[in-house]
Amino acid sequence: GRFNDQKDYPNLINAFAIFRKSHDYNVKLSLVGHGELQPQIEALIKELELDEDITLLGRRSDVPKLMNEADIFILSSKFEGLPTVVIEAMACECYVVATDSGGVAEVMGDTGKLVPIKNSLALANAMKEALELTVVDRIQNNKKARARVERLFSFESSVQKWLALYEA
Repeated sequence: GRFNDQKDYPNLINAFAIFRKSHDYNVKLSLVGHGELQPQIEALIKELELDEDITLLGRRSDVPKLMNEADIFILSSKFEGLPTVVIEAMACECYVVATDSGGVAEVMGDTGKLVPIKNSLALANAMKEALELTVVDRIQNNKKARARVERLFSFESSVQKWLALYEA
């Protein structure tokens, strides 16, 4: 991710702080990316005493591998166009918790958890709800999400949509 205003990492970090104070789960948050707001993000992590719980991984080329290893993917953006990263997380069968920022709701459909933008408490509660799902429920959601991505965003689906436009 880009550490910029659009992605609203302070919202995510504050939500994680709320979550950590309210619940005794042994969870860690890893942030992939870099950008102009990295010093402010590092300062907020330190201020909230989350140094042991949040890891900044920097720029990575193995994001699909990381998503496949994660229990939950969280998008905290204020606004998005086509949220490609949400599509990627769903394709990796990673549970998605995201803010309702632009096209996110259309991509997710009835999978994962969608919360209002700039609402750290709602984001924290969605993290809790996601972690409290049974393994079976999380797997069912993730398979449904992957099927949705394949149906709406796969190469084959895109070709069929373009062909339909040209044939009309």
